[in-house]
Amino acid sequence: MQLSLGLSRSPLEGIRDRLLAEFGPQRPVARMDPVSQLVKSSISTRTEDAVSWAAFLRLRAAFKCWEDLARAEEALVLDGLGDVAGACDKARRLPLALRMIEARIGWLSLSHLRNLSVDAARHELQSLPGVGTKVSASVLNFSSLAIRALVVDSHVHRTALRLGLTDAADATGAYHALMALVPEHWTADDLFELHWLMKRGLGQMLCLEDTPQCGACTLKQACPKTGVGRKADILAWRQRDARVEKVTVPIP
Repeated sequence: MQLSLGLSRSPLEGIRDRLLAEFGPQRPVARMDPVSQLVKSSISTRTEDAVSWAAFLRLRAAFKCWEDLARAEEALVLDGLGDVAGACDKARRLPLALRMIEARIGWLSLSHLRNLSVDAARHELQSLPGVGTKVSASVLNFSSLAIRALVVDSHVHRTALRLGLTDAADATGAYHALMALVPEHWTADDLFELHWLMKRGLGQMLCLEDTPQCGACTLKQACPKTGVGRKADILAWRQRDARVEKVTVPIP
């Protein structure tokens, strides 16, 4: 599989540079503690950001601490979750996950994860109910742990597929394929930035699921899927730049 981005570096560097020029820096302003991030990320699955944030704030207001949430009745948790997707399952699984952490560690904390390898920390998180690849990476990268893990949500996965960065059909495969392309010198903040550039900038504004705005995309000359499924007259503008160097990108 080939990706034409005119790069001698990792293709992720070229993609980030072009998206940075288009959308500007996406650095974290503040990071939550890892348990709070676990709560937020666990209720965010298949839910729009505005809805999940509202639910998170209701839970934080309803319970003085997350230890109280761990012992709360399911009905109270469900009331706080409101209209998030899969609310019934999340109301059952989230308190259980918090109790499991307490049983393992002796108190409700995830600070010990910073002493583990990325894979070991990710596997420990994914042994909790309701925690998959996306949620575990969110806890590791978005929280105060600030660990090098790329959060692959549906937008990042879709845009990575279209750019030819992976051919993995699921988020776990896409996570491993993309992490294999991450430059060694990149920090957790760099991966945070790549996530938001690919999600909010590329995925939610340009490379939409059903109606990609290929003509407005800064990556259009390099993207192997530019205009796929679109009418020929819409693509009259599309001219590949013959000067772009083709670089073979290994797919794990």
